[in-house]
Amino acid sequence: MLLFPDFRSQLLLVLLLTFSVTSALAAGRSYPSKRVLVIDKAAKELTVFVGGRQAARFPATFGIDPVSDKRRINDLATPEGLYFITYKKSRTRFYRTLGLSFPNLADAQRGLASGIVSVEGYRRLLNAARRSRPAPCDTGLGCAIAIHGGGVYRQFGEFTERDWTDGCVALDNPDMEVLFNLCRPGDPVLIFNSARNLFGIIRPFTQVRDLDGKGLPVCPDGICVYEADLRTSLGRTRVTVREGRSHGLSLEVVVYDEGRESPALVLVDRNADGEMSFLDRARGTIADASTPDSAYELARSAIIVALSSGGMPHMDGGR
Repeated sequence: MLLFPDFRSQLLLVLLLTFSVTSALAAGRSYPSKRVLVIDKAAKELTVFVGGRQAARFPATFGIDPVSDKRRINDLATPEGLYFITYKKSRTRFYRTLGLSFPNLADAQRGLASGIVSVEGYRRLLNAARRSRPAPCDTGLGCAIAIHGGGVYRQFGEFTERDWTDGCVALDNPDMEVLFNLCRPGDPVLIFNSARNLFGIIRPFTQVRDLDGKGLPVCPDGICVYEADLRTSLGRTRVTVREGRSHGLSLEVVVYDEGRESPALVLVDRNADGEMSFLDRARGTIADASTPDSAYELARSAIIVALSSGGMPHMDGGR
């Protein structure tokens, strides 16, 4: 629960959040893709934006593990991150199917860092991503993730189940028919979980910052640095994530206010737990006008609104 020192801080946060929502929705006009699919696992919805405007919204269901981000083959979780439609099939086991580009480069990088993917497997995944080809299925991450029909709820004997897939996104068949006719290969698909803390929401959209000449991640002392840029109503927002097998996690969010030399917000959550302790920090004009907890929640809300309205993070790994 957030603690506000007085009514003025509460009012300021409400006004800033209102501005965040309004600005992000207006910014949808500038998105380069004509169609963007946004899937929020917490809301259990799939929304289609066409030209920056909402064109359709459907209830959706996910893997048997509907909460976790997909990490490896057969974990029955639905992946989170930025993907695109790779193919369309009008006749499949589950009515119509739109294939997704899982695993993507971000999945491959984290699979390599965690030891799930071998160096040779990573190179094959990297080659597939660079050539926009289907990813190999034998790297430890799995493959064949798609959006398909079959129903939000499905009958298994005497039981009716939601979240019944092996990791795919499923819709009711009439909704899948509409979606199938709306979409084309190459359309981006954003999958995230708005119920997570800021680290959990943005982590799947980050890529390793430093790559060597062969495209392998450079992780000094076993610590990988991942980054992503996203345009939010607060300004250009850069997120930096640090993680390693023995290091733990950390999160830094920097919001750049156009026309100013210093950032409008620098937010550091040293253990990425979503709680602003005395070891964490928040500074800048946004932080000066509120408490550290409310600054954190403002940044989280602005990123949720940007993703929910089809804003696509820019993952510029490999500097």
